[in-house]
Amino acid sequence: MSLWIVIAAILLITLAIVVIPLLRGKKAATADHDAVVYQDQLTEIDSDVERGLLSTTEAESLKSEINRRLDKTAAVETGDVKAGSFQLSIVIGIIVIVPLAALGLYQHLGSPGKPDLPFAGRNFAPPQSAAQAKAKAEMGRLVEALQKRMVQNPEKLDGWLLLGRSLVTMKRYQEASNAFKRAFLLDATRADVAASVAETAFMAAGGKIDRDARSYFEAARKLNPREHKALYYLGLDLAGRKKYGDAIQLWVDLIAISPVGAPWLDTVRRNLVDAAKAGNLKIADFSPRLKMPAGSQPSSAPGPTRDDIKAAQDMSDKDRQAFIRAMVGRLAERLKSAPEDIDGWRRLARAYQVLGETQKAADVNARIEILVKKLNK
Repeated sequence: MSLWIVIAAILLITLAIVVIPLLRGKKAATADHDAVVYQDQLTEIDSDVERGLLSTTEAESLKSEINRRLDKTAAVETGDVKAGSFQLSIVIGIIVIVPLAALGLYQHLGSPGKPDLPFAGRNFAPPQSAAQAKAKAEMGRLVEALQKRMVQNPEKLDGWLLLGRSLVTMKRYQEASNAFKRAFLLDATRADVAASVAETAFMAAGGKIDRDARSYFEAARKLNPREHKALYYLGLDLAGRKKYGDAIQLWVDLIAISPVGAPWLDTVRRNLVDAAKAGNLKIADFSPRLKMPAGSQPSSAPGPTRDDIKAAQDMSDKDRQAFIRAMVGRLAERLKSAPEDIDGWRRLARAYQVLGETQKAADVNARIEILVKKLNK
């Protein structure tokens, strides 16, 4: 209660400071003072005529000037009556609006019942450089152009795949999922495309696997039992439904077919430990049911694939170069956090070759040789 008394007192003081000057009517007070002065001057003129200090002609001239000023003062007083009415409206508005606005703001920000919002916990968007903003705008333009092209050529599988990957880059996951669905309709034998449909739907739903996404993951796994996205996300789905043993089995299979340094391995291992604890199970009791085919290396990093480059052939030279460079830049950036991903470095080297940047391709190939030697020790 004491808090509200203090708030009311502060509010009254604030209103008084704002309202009192408006109620005083400064102009009216000044006009009244001037009128009194002019009346005194007229009286003094009559006295000066009687004493012979002023002639009748001079007196009349002075009286005319003073009367003119009196008329002007009267006009100010009349106008100030209207101004006073307007000021009174302002005063009433301030008295009503200020307390209501203050109360509303307090209830929204200052109420003791509101949860804390520490600075460290606030979600601030990172500042965007001019180069990043330009690249984002350019990517948006290219995606828009590609969308229009796909409306005219809806039977082009590579175009839908390129559009889907581009939309993923822009974090427009639901649109990306729809693009991958169109691609899967054109070629229902592609396990990777079915997995991409489901993965982007999962991301669009904020990390939830619904019935539609689950069906696409299952289709991907049926088409290719080694489809790593399907194995990972189906395991995640099973763990979420407390089927910990089934989830562990899928993740054990996934680890068995994953290349050394695959970026998803650390996450899968953490999930394995969590699922084993939750289900009171031992990971050692599960044996992998899958083996990596001889000479095969599952793709582990997003970047420009043969499908991307093939689809880009339909673009103008300028758009094609800009698009490929954007995707190559994304792959190079990702490899900074996965420096031992040999498959990713190989894809980056191929991409530099496509762009004609032979020196960069050579540097990447040299790095690959060092990694191979390191892994073979």
